[in-house]
Amino acid sequence: MTSNALRTFLWPTVTVLLSMSVGLSVYAMEFPVQKASELKIPQGFKAEKLIDVPGNYASLINFTFDPQGRIIASSTGKGLLRITPAPLGQAGGKTHIERLDVEIGAAHGLTYAFGSLYAVTAAGIPDTGVFRLKDLDGKGNFAAAEMILKIPGQGEHGGHGIVVGPQNQWLYFIAGNATQLPKGITRNHVSSIEPTEFMKAPAHQGFVMRISPDGKKREVFAHGLRNSFDIAFDQFGELFTYDSDNEGFMGLPWYRPTNLYHLTNGADLGWRQSEDNLQSYYPDNPPPVREVGPGSPTGIAFGYEADFPMRFANALFACDWSYGHIYALHLQQDGASYSADWEFFISGQPLPVTDIAVGNDGALYFTTGGRGNPSQLYRVYYDGPVDRRIISNPKPSEVVLLRRQLESFHRIVDPKELKIIWANLGSPDRAVRYAARVALEYQPIASWSSWLDADYSHSQVLEACIVLARKGDLNLKQKILDSVEKLPWSELNHLQRHAAIRVLNLASQRMGSFTSGQRDQVLRVVDRYYPSQNKSIDRELATLLFNLGTEDFVDRTLTVLENSDSMMQQIHYLRMFASTGVEGFTAQQKQRLRDSLDVGEFKELTTRKYRAQSEQFAALASQLGISLEEDVEQTQRPVVAEWTLEDLMESVDKESLNSAVLSSGKSVFRSARCDNCHRVGSSGGVLGPNLNGLAGRYAPAVVLDHVLNPSKVIAPQYAQSIFILKSGQQVTGQIVNLGGDNFQVRVDPFKPFARQTIRRSDVEQVVRSKTSLMPTGLLNTFTRHEIRDLIGYLLSPDEDSTTAADRLDQ
Repeated sequence: MTSNALRTFLWPTVTVLLSMSVGLSVYAMEFPVQKASELKIPQGFKAEKLIDVPGNYASLINFTFDPQGRIIASSTGKGLLRITPAPLGQAGGKTHIERLDVEIGAAHGLTYAFGSLYAVTAAGIPDTGVFRLKDLDGKGNFAAAEMILKIPGQGEHGGHGIVVGPQNQWLYFIAGNATQLPKGITRNHVSSIEPTEFMKAPAHQGFVMRISPDGKKREVFAHGLRNSFDIAFDQFGELFTYDSDNEGFMGLPWYRPTNLYHLTNGADLGWRQSEDNLQSYYPDNPPPVREVGPGSPTGIAFGYEADFPMRFANALFACDWSYGHIYALHLQQDGASYSADWEFFISGQPLPVTDIAVGNDGALYFTTGGRGNPSQLYRVYYDGPVDRRIISNPKPSEVVLLRRQLESFHRIVDPKELKIIWANLGSPDRAVRYAARVALEYQPIASWSSWLDADYSHSQVLEACIVLARKGDLNLKQKILDSVEKLPWSELNHLQRHAAIRVLNLASQRMGSFTSGQRDQVLRVVDRYYPSQNKSIDRELATLLFNLGTEDFVDRTLTVLENSDSMMQQIHYLRMFASTGVEGFTAQQKQRLRDSLDVGEFKELTTRKYRAQSEQFAALASQLGISLEEDVEQTQRPVVAEWTLEDLMESVDKESLNSAVLSSGKSVFRSARCDNCHRVGSSGGVLGPNLNGLAGRYAPAVVLDHVLNPSKVIAPQYAQSIFILKSGQQVTGQIVNLGGDNFQVRVDPFKPFARQTIRRSDVEQVVRSKTSLMPTGLLNTFTRHEIRDLIGYLLSPDEDSTTAADRLDQ
């Protein structure tokens, strides 16, 4: 008997129901509750596996609860499933699953609201869009599916999650960047950037819309996302999503990790599917609430209705399909927006988790599956007394109410309201400034542009100039330059300096080249400040000055390259040189450029998946005399000692660290190839833990211990798996993708973008490895003083850690 036949034989109950009514089940099954010992969960919690979903039901990708507490789930195939979970805590309980005879399938979003089931279909079953299935009797017997909104585009980057908004007035849904806006939009809250003769409008990306229950009112709420799968409202009515990264951009300066975003009304989150991704420090791009790292985000849900301890009941649970984790994100109000910390809540290897929701019984339910993976339904509950403090009628703070007031001005306002907008361009709160700037873009320029001639705050001037630059009217170019020139650079804070450079770069991109006089004017403002010793400021200044053709640009940029932390940081400048070629460089300049590079890392750039960029770097290599055919022999440093923690304790005491040379520590970080996997500031890799903010979390000796003994503590996100193959071989590495019949595994930390493919059919067993991907002995070739410098560098505040830039300027 085959394994599939045996599995079918062991299914305990099969009931065939012969009914012709629309929405009634075709057949049903029951499954006994099993312990889920394969999951890693926090202390005090218990996990149960309710169903190993039979293969003929396809792979579960999304679910919701109906008023009776039953699960309505969608698979990758046609139709829906209705699942009645076994009663919580009942020994011998069974879960009942039945197939619903409905026309739709492959729904990436499901919600029960307004007496109907709503589904967002993404695979054309029967079409792509939002469908409504009216509940005919309140018991789950559904009428025929009715499309209330057609969504152009389909697939894994198509339409996704759908939820009910605050006050039960709207349905909100999210769609990925393979879709287009539906027809019949009744209102667009996002102020669009129109094309000019010098610059195209940004390509369309993922968006959030809200629609009335009948689909007739259709409003664009936010856009600029890559491929968020789900959305969720917090208790104050604020909307959040967990957006995906593009793995192909890893190691490139425009790579954007998976991020938790606060979706405010009218926001453009800045994804552009290219090197044009907006940086988090741009004033016209809201920063993420929290950078999470590489992954494949799927379902998210707040735990408010869960019978959990308060810490977890107030958490946002976010699923990562490829790495097999469920994060608990703990949000804190931060002015008019949020910040967040996160921790692992549930993990497994593999655990391709697809969706998550809190059930009527106070337990947290989640499904696994997707891309042909086997599916399970799990339930996690807290096994102990719960002390909950329920907030009745939670009220937003005053600054949040101010932000919402500004978001209501997406129309031409009266003079009194215009003064409110203008005043809040100068708010110390970044989210309030953003809302005010978006509102200003809806106002006629003639109604406020003369105010720039008066004496207003630096932020008001800069935000208003961003509006003028985004509008792209050539007649306003000189006004923009005059307004920026009068701002004293020395008085501008970090974000204001970024805003000033952003204004000038936008004006150049959207309004064409500057005249000779305008060029001199811009150079008077910024030329003396490059290089600035600030990585992100230097990056933006270089872009501006490269286009202006300033004096000594090559030598100054070579100095930046020589002091860069990582190849990721250097790529921005190398692309400039590659775009014009280096034939005009002197021999000394070419040598300086070659010496600033790790040749092995540079050669890897010529093999990346994006052909135009690979060819550009290959041409630069040829001009520098770097052969792409010969293997690069890495210079082997001699072993100094096989260091232990006890050997080096004196090197990391307070007195010793006061003498640390940070520039030397930076060189050690690069020489040991730490930047392949770890980020310091805004540059470096993302395959290992982010090292920003170590000083506030760990003592120097603890940091040193982690470097010396990387396998002592391994966070689940970065753990390796051991694949025991049927052939007897073993492969150890990090799972990075679970596509269909294969595992994609990263096996070499010194080749972070290389993947090994392992066929599922070849695997006998997968177990968690107790060994870190980070090799031991990395510090054995460095001296005591160099190790001291490295720890000092890792514990030093970085002036450029702006990936989640401060909401407040202070």
